[in-house]
Amino acid sequence: MKSLIRMRARKEDDTVELTIGLSKGLVIAATVVALAVASLGYGVIPAESQSKKSGKKAINANQVYSESVEAGDFVFLSGKIAYRQGKVVPGGVTAETKYVLDNLKTALAKSGLDMDDVVRTTVYLKTLEDYAGMNEVYQTYWTKDPPARTTIESGVVLNTSVEIDIIAYRGQ
Repeated sequence: MKSLIRMRARKEDDTVELTIGLSKGLVIAATVVALAVASLGYGVIPAESQSKKSGKKAINANQVYSESVEAGDFVFLSGKIAYRQGKVVPGGVTAETKYVLDNLKTALAKSGLDMDDVVRTTVYLKTLEDYAGMNEVYQTYWTKDPPARTTIESGVVLNTSVEIDIIAYRGQ
């Protein structure tokens, strides 16, 4: 379908009809641009400006990113990988997943939360062949309903097998 804009006025009932037809490519491009513009306000904000804004608090901020950011009742934790003393934690994806989730649990505790307060996770796997091993460890970290989750195959940094970030909710 080609993009089109058509306008038609009808005198008999004093109405104007506007028809806009958009190609799939144009809709996708417009969506990407809108998301990019909207995300500018939520992108990487220097830690010093985070502490000045009402309701936001950076935790363990450095010059590149914050370990977590508290925004109202939500706590956003940056992705963690299994990298210790300059090396990937040995033992494969199960050992790495445990290391990552233990570190996320510790980071949550700094905000007075625990794993049952997590409402959303994103898991990045080096290969989807590691899904079962990651999931075996992952599912043991929640005693109540598990959080919503997206799992993505991607090039995880520093040649680790897994990276996980989380969003927790402090509310009732």
